Amino acid sequence: MSEETAGHRLQRRQVDANGLTFECLHSGGGDRLALCLHGFPDNAGSMAPIMWRLVEEGFTAVAPFTRGYAPTDPAPDGTYSARVLGRDAVALAGALATEFDTEDAVLVGHDWGAAAAYAADRVDSDAFSKLVAMAVPPGFNALVSEHRRQFLRSWYMWFFQLPDLPERALRWRNFALIEFLWGIWSPEWDYPDSRINDVKETFRAEGTVEHAIQYYRDTINVSPSDILGNGPTLRDVPPIETPTLVICGERDGSVGPELFERADEVIEDCRVVRIPDVGHFMHHERPDVVGDEIAAFL
Repeated sequence: MSEETAGHRLQRRQVDANGLTFECLHSGGGDRLALCLHGFPDNAGSMAPIMWRLVEEGFTAVAPFTRGYAPTDPAPDGTYSARVLGRDAVALAGALATEFDTEDAVLVGHDWGAAAAYAADRVDSDAFSKLVAMAVPPGFNALVSEHRRQFLRSWYMWFFQLPDLPERALRWRNFALIEFLWGIWSPEWDYPDSRINDVKETFRAEGTVEHAIQYYRDTINVSPSDILGNGPTLRDVPPIETPTLVICGERDGSVGPELFERADEVIEDCRVVRIPDVGHFMHHERPDVVGDEIAAFL
C-alpha cells in the first residue's frame, strides 16, 4: 500500500475492539475522532482522501480494515452481518477515544461502511455525534423491493448467495471481477494502478475473499421472490437518530440515485447530497467536492 500521498502519511496501528484485533491506518492529532469505514471490494486505503481532509479540519482520522479483511482478524463466530459491523464501529470508537484522548467521535462510511454507520446508530445512538454515509441509502433491503431496476443493478448480491462459485469467480483471472465492478460502478473514474493493485493484495490474503462475500450472505435478506411484492417496506426500518449526511453519485452503477430520495423517512435529522457526474467511488472521483460537503457538515 502506498501510505504517503501529497505530503501526507498514514501510520499503522492495531486496535483491539469487540473481541477482534483491527489493523488500522491513522493520521492527525486533533481532539475529534473520525472513524472512516471502507466498503467492497476495497480496503482501508480507500478512505485516504477523506482522512487527509479531516486531518486538515482538526480531526484524528482512523480507517480500519473491517472484520475479515486481512490483516484484521476474521470473525471468530463467522458472523459478518450489518449489525455486528455496527457493534465493531461503536467498540472501535470507544477504544480509539481512550487511546487518542479525543472528546468527540464521528463516523464516515462508504458502501458497507455506510451500512455499518446506520447499524452503529441502532447499537448506540450516542456513540457518534454525526454520521456520513456514502453510496448506500438507509433501508436498502426495503428499497430494493420498491425499485425493480435496482434489483438488476444488484445482480452480484444475488450471485453471492450461491455456494462456492462466487469465491472462485472473484479470484478468477487475477480478480478481474473487481476491475469489472469498479468499471460499471464508477464508469468515469480512471483509477490508478496503485489503488486497484493494493485492493487485490488485500483480497489475495487468506480468507479475505470468503469473509467479504459472507457480508452479503449475512445481510442481504431480500430474495428474488420478495421483489414480486412481499418484501419489507421503509415502515419496517428502525429510525436513525444521529444527524446524518447521505451522499450519492448521480452516475452510480451500483446503487441508483433514486433510492436516496426517501432517506429522510428513516433518518430523523438528514441531509442528502447528490454529486453530479460521479459514480460509486465519489470520494476518489471528486475528493474536493465530497470533502467540502463532509467538512461543512461536521
